[in-house]
This record gives sequence, structure tokens and C-alpha cells, in this order.
Amino acid sequence: MKAGEYRAEAPSATRDEALGTIPPATIPPGSGAVATAPTWLDELLVSEHLHVAFQPIVDLGTGEVMGREVLGRLGPGASEAHARGVSGPQALLEMAHSHGRLVAVDRRFREIGIETLARVGSEGVFFLNVDPRVIDDPAFSAGFTRRLLEEHGVAPTRIVLELTESGAVLDSDRLERIVRHYASQGFRIALDDVGAGYASLTALVRVRPHFLKLDKAIVRHLAGDPLRAHLVRSLADFGRRAGIQVIAEGIEDEHDLQALLACGVELGQGYLLARPAPELGPLPTNVKDLVRRAAKQAERDGQSSPPPRTIGALRGSHASVLPGTPAGEVAGALRRSTAYVALPVVDCEGHVLGLATRERLLDELAHARRGGSPIAVLMDPHPLRVDEATPLPVALRLATSRDESRVYDPVIVEHQGRYLGIVTVQVLMRAIADGEF
Repeated sequence: MKAGEYRAEAPSATRDEALGTIPPATIPPGSGAVATAPTWLDELLVSEHLHVAFQPIVDLGTGEVMGREVLGRLGPGASEAHARGVSGPQALLEMAHSHGRLVAVDRRFREIGIETLARVGSEGVFFLNVDPRVIDDPAFSAGFTRRLLEEHGVAPTRIVLELTESGAVLDSDRLERIVRHYASQGFRIALDDVGAGYASLTALVRVRPHFLKLDKAIVRHLAGDPLRAHLVRSLADFGRRAGIQVIAEGIEDEHDLQALLACGVELGQGYLLARPAPELGPLPTNVKDLVRRAAKQAERDGQSSPPPRTIGALRGSHASVLPGTPAGEVAGALRRSTAYVALPVVDCEGHVLGLATRERLLDELAHARRGGSPIAVLMDPHPLRVDEATPLPVALRLATSRDESRVYDPVIVEHQGRYLGIVTVQVLMRAIADGEF
């Protein structure tokens, strides 16, 4: 567990089956005693003293930010909390848990984080930590995160749920049900603190997350430790073959950065690259230059792994439509051209707004006279969008993690958040089968 981070929701499969709010808990889990939340805690939840910070996750080959981890923060104005020894978000969560208010604190941090990223309109993905204790909290409300994202127009595909903390949960069948449920909604999954002790290889193989985060205890002092480097290299190779992206946490030393590149680790996070900050800014130029120099040095030394083939190499030129285009006109284009199984809906600046698939659109128009409606009303607003630099195995994992009705929808390829083209799942699978990665 990392100090200074908050935990997000991880609902159980049984509670996810029926959405609805469960009355707030009055008994902390496992205590057997009635607990009353202190007034200052409830006041803190509605105050302006809770914040979030964002720590970049960086592509170690290019120095570009690929995503950000969302971390909870207590502002200096939270005087009542500080007076009681609650100096950070983890201490606040422990206090809230003891008073049956864990879900309320967790929910507030998620609200702040999602509202912030929606307001600034930043691209990339965001990692929300998951505290397994929320699963069994009577105050848990299933579907909250999804509804909050829909309210702010944020696609679930931009959210990674980071599972951490509890070995009992990681080794259980319940974990697999949680992962399947959230993956079907478009969320991606990360296993945190791999190598810290509890995150067993069994859990890694059973769950097959989209991201694997190496614990900082393994990353620190990696340089000069051949045995540790062998372990990291093995995990990085496993990730490439399984379509799992490996992220090294706690990078604080340039020598460790160089060692990670030599081991084939592609993504990193740590104070050397960027500290958590309340704003969503780019990496400083000097940090980008540092990362790029290290990557070039590893390549010159012949230590870095060959770059995987990316989905950008497969994408084809493909027409798109504006959101105001009549649905009947889009349906006509899909009927006339067998090459088009779907048409991306893109605004004038090249940002993808959705996807109109032939089968679903024609079915919709066959049952209702909506041909004059703008296609924005009938499109899928949350198609799978990936950057052109996404490795082929990772793109295939994301495509096949979708729910059954959308698993064969084309994958939209972007460059810096703007539309480039699409790749069909059939083309993607053929490239993987032919060993083109």
C-alpha cells in the first residue's frame, strides 16, 4: 500500500447484480459495537478541505505521459482532522472505517477526482485505487462509479481500477468475479504492489490484469542487483507475451531508470519523473529529455527489448461522420459499402465522440422512424479508443475484455487524442496469430 493514496470502490459480484443504495452502516465491519461518526468527520466530507493529486505514469521510451494515478489529499484547512492525528488520506480512511464511514470518504475522493478530470478535459487514463474492505461495507452502493462517469461524460475505458492491499481478496474466486464484472463495463484492471509479498503469481495468472504495477521495494536499488533485475526482466517479458503492461513504481534514481529500461519495462512512475500535483500538466522538458536519453542509452547498449509492434501499424484509412449527420444518411453509407462495418463519429477538431455500427444502427432504424435524428443520438458514446502506440497484445486484450455485444466492434486508433483510423478485431487477431508483435 502506498502512503498518500485513496482507495476506490470494489463491489462484490452479488451486490453488483442489483443497483441501489444500501442504508449507511452504523456498525464498523467486524466490530460488533455501535459506532457513531464524529461530527467533524461528516463536516469534513462536505467541506473544501479534501482534494486529489495526480501523479503521472510515463512511457519510458518516449517520455510522454500515458496516464495518471489519482491520490487523495487533506488540505491544511482540515484542522479538526489534523488535531486528531489524521495527517493523511490513509489515516483518514482508517478513522472512517472504524466509524462506519469508509464508503463515504472513498466516494468523496472519487467524486473530486472524476469531477476534476472532467473539468479539465485531459486525455489519457486514470488509475483509481481499490480498497477491498469497501466490498463488505453495508454502506456500499453498487454502480456508483459508472453513474458518476456517465454524469460527467467520461468513458469507463479511461478508468483503471487498481486492486491492492488484501491477499485474502486477491487469492479468492471473488476477485475473478469482480474483474469480470468491471471489465465487461469497460473498466481496466491493475494489480498493485506486485512483489510486495501478498500478490501471488497465482492471482496474476488467474486474473490476467491489464496492468501490473511493480512494488517500489523491488524497483528501488534495482541497479547493481542482478538477481532482482532477473525477476523484473521475467515479469516484463511475461507482461509482453500476455498483453499486460508493466508499470514500475517508486522510480527515484536515474540508475534505477536505466536498469528498468535494460529489463524491458515500458512504463514508470516515481519522484524522479514527477511528484503528485493538483494540476494535470505535461512533464517538464528536462524530465522528458532525461527519459529519452536513458532510453537511447539502453538501445545503444543493446539492453532494451525490441519495441513491440503497435496497433498504429495496422490502422487503415477510414471515413468518419460528424455528430449532426442524419442517422438515415449514415445507415445508407453503411449499406452501400461492405468495407464499412462501422463509422466513427468525430467532431470538427478530430476528437472521437462515438461509433455507429452497421448492425446496431440498422436494427434501431428498422424498429423506429429515427432516420432524421442526428447520429450523435444513436451512436455508441463509449467505443474502445486506443493510442497508436498501444502494443498489439494489449490492444487485443482490451478488445476482448468488452461485453459480448461489443467484442467484435472495431478499435478506434488515435494520436494525441485525435482520430487516426480503425482496426477490426479480425485484423488484430490475424496479426497476433501471424506473430506480428
